[in-house]
Amino acid sequence: MSAEFIVAVFPSRAILTKALDHILALDFIDIQRAAIVAKAASGETVILDDDISADEGGIAGGTLGAAMAAFGLVQLGALALPGVGAIIALGAGALVGGMIGGLSGRFAADLIDFGFKNNQIESLAADLQAGHPALVIEIQKAQELLPRLRDELKPYRAELVERLPDARANIQKAARR
Repeated sequence: MSAEFIVAVFPSRAILTKALDHILALDFIDIQRAAIVAKAASGETVILDDDISADEGGIAGGTLGAAMAAFGLVQLGALALPGVGAIIALGAGALVGGMIGGLSGRFAADLIDFGFKNNQIESLAADLQAGHPALVIEIQKAQELLPRLRDELKPYRAELVERLPDARANIQKAARR
């Protein structure tokens, strides 16, 4: 059985945060992925998810590559070089290692999809009202857990707790009113 996306829209960010803490404490829900989607009054959308961008992959790869190259040269005896030779060898090694690691990290982050389908989340974000953030979670057996999840989120005034396709349709209907 494949996982499905559930969307819950909340009246404020503070309430969403409390509701997310509550959901994480529930033992009957196994969250595979989660994202928070919000729309500012200016119309700008913000999506916080577990996706790694190419820049983040490049930074991580570059840092690790530079450190590994420098430590590798130390292991090979670069510190035994006379004068400033040790500093030049370590600096050049760290530079080359950082460049190779950065390129590898960017490439890997571009190839691997860690998060949600961006077009699904972006279309949801376009339909949200400003100041009403949404929590999107991916869970197994969403259809049977949905009624129980709705009950758990009632104290947090979740305005909508639906599967993603239904939520998008209902948000669009509410926006037309």
